[in-house]
Amino acid sequence: MNADLFKEIQCICLEKGWTKTDLAGESGIHISEISRIFNHKRSLTLKYLDAISEAIGLEEGALYSYFYEECFNEEQILDKRKSVQFLFKCFTNGYEEHCQNLLLVMTSEKSVTIQIDYLNYIFFVAEELFKVGKEEKALFLYEIIIECDSKDVLELLAISYYRRFYILRMTEDGHHALTYVLEYLYCMPKKVRMEAYLWISAFYYRREQWEEVLFYYAERLRELVKSGEYYGRALMYKSFALARLGGSLEEIIELIEQYAGVNDYFADLAIGNRLASYLDYGQLEYVDQYLSWLEDREDVYVGLPKVLEAFIRLNRLDDAKRILDLYQHTIDELIIHAEPWLKQKVHLDFRYAYAFYQCESLQLPNGLDELLDVAYTANQIGNLERFNKCLLIYWRYKDHATSEQISKYIKLLSINGIKESSMRNFA
Repeated sequence: MNADLFKEIQCICLEKGWTKTDLAGESGIHISEISRIFNHKRSLTLKYLDAISEAIGLEEGALYSYFYEECFNEEQILDKRKSVQFLFKCFTNGYEEHCQNLLLVMTSEKSVTIQIDYLNYIFFVAEELFKVGKEEKALFLYEIIIECDSKDVLELLAISYYRRFYILRMTEDGHHALTYVLEYLYCMPKKVRMEAYLWISAFYYRREQWEEVLFYYAERLRELVKSGEYYGRALMYKSFALARLGGSLEEIIELIEQYAGVNDYFADLAIGNRLASYLDYGQLEYVDQYLSWLEDREDVYVGLPKVLEAFIRLNRLDDAKRILDLYQHTIDELIIHAEPWLKQKVHLDFRYAYAFYQCESLQLPNGLDELLDVAYTANQIGNLERFNKCLLIYWRYKDHATSEQISKYIKLLSINGIKESSMRNFA
C-alpha cells in the first residue's frame, strides 16, 4: 500500500481506537490479509479498499485518488487486471476525476510496446462500458484512443471511430464522425464492419439519401453475408432504396420475395412491405389491406404516415380523420419518445402526412405552418427529399399563406445546399 493511502487509513483507525483486528472484523477481510497489506507484503485490491472504506465510515470512492499507485507492479508497469477494474469502476460510478492520473500515465508512456498494452486496456474498458449501456462514458475513452492516433493499434482505432459515430449518429456531429468511419472501414474486423454498414445505412436512411443506403449497406453488406438477419436487412434496405431511386415495382417485389425466405420475422415484414410498395407505386386500392396488417402490430406507427397519405390522395379525408383520432395516443407517445433513429424518422413522416391532411381539409393557415416546420426539420437532418415534398405542397396552397409564412418559405428557399434543380421546382 502506498504511503499516503496507508496514512489516511491508519489515522482514521487511530481516531476510532481500532487495531488491525478491529478493522479486519468490521471490513470482513481476514486478519492475515490485513496484516500483509499493512506490512506491504500484499498489494491492495479495489475490492479490499471498498471494504475498508465502508468499514471506517467513508463513502465509496473517497480514497480512490490514492489508488492509482496501487495499479503498478514491482517493475512499475501497470497491472492489467487492477488498471482495467479501476477504470471501469470509476467510469461506471462517476469517479472519473480519480483516474485521470492513471490515464495520463497510460497515454504518455514512451515505450511503444507498453503503450500498445495500455491502449488495449483503455479500449477494453470502453467496450465494457459500451456493452452495459454507458455509451457517453465509453465515448470519452474512445476519444483518447482516437487522439493517440497510433497506427500500431489500427484495429482499435478503426473500431473507436465507428463507436464514436454510433454514439453521435443522432446528433449534429454524426455526419462529421461518419467521415472517419468510411476511411477506416477496411481496418475493422468482419463483425464490426457488418455493424458499421448497418448503422451507416440507418443514418442515410433517416436522411433519405438513397444512393448511399444502396451502396454502403445493401451492396457491401451482401458481400460479407449470404444468409441470416444481416442478409435480410440488406435486401430490405435495398428494396427501400431502389423504390426511391426509380426501380421498377417488379424489382422491388422480387427483393421482398427474397428476404421473405430468411425467417418468419422477415416473412411477416414482407407481407406489409409488399403492400406498402403497392402504395408507393400508386396502387392506392391496397391501403385498407395494409392498414389491416398494421393494426395489431406494436410498431403500427411505422406505417401510419403512409396510410394517412394514401387516404388523403384518395380524398378519403373522413378515413384520415378516423385514423388520426384512433391512433392519437400512439402518435403522442411517438412525439414524446422520438429519440431512437427510426422513431425520429417516422415522426417526421407523420408530421408531413398530418400537415398534408390539414392542407387538403383546408385547415389553413395551420397546415402551412406545420408544413414549413417539417421542411425546416428535414433540412436540419439533411433530408432533401422530404424538404422538396413539403415545398411542393406549400406551393399548391401558397395563395392561403400569411405574410409570415411567405417569409418563412423564402427563407427556406435561400438555405445553402439546396440544389438548383430543386429551386426551379418552387420558383
